[in-house]
Amino acid sequence: MNKLLLKLKETPKRIKKTDFYRTFKEELVAVPLLIIFFYLFNFLMITIFPHGAFFDFYSEIETIVSKIVIFLVALWTAHLSLRIAFPKIYKFLHDEVYQNFETLEKDKKVEYTIKFILVFIIAAALVFA
Repeated sequence: MNKLLLKLKETPKRIKKTDFYRTFKEELVAVPLLIIFFYLFNFLMITIFPHGAFFDFYSEIETIVSKIVIFLVALWTAHLSLRIAFPKIYKFLHDEVYQNFETLEKDKKVEYTIKFILVFIIAAALVFA
């Protein structure tokens, strides 16, 4: 029992050391706050307009979460496909762009940033259409 309690106490420290937490710590705070804001806004609209035909909060959240999951699966599939089909391009993107982004020239940073943003916009448009 003591080992279990010790592992539970060490879990937050291990989570904070992971790359996932370091990369997405802002999103891990922002997403729950946005869900709370969404719920409060829905509650406010129902209070102000009691006879309005508002959707069920839980069905709205389910729709949003399912679309996010579909988007993440699409990105993961694209990542895996790139890694399998074009390993040299994947290695370049991982080693030169992701790991050494700060050392790239400003023109290259802008070029890569615009291309990645366009890829995410197109992927989102295909998934959410």
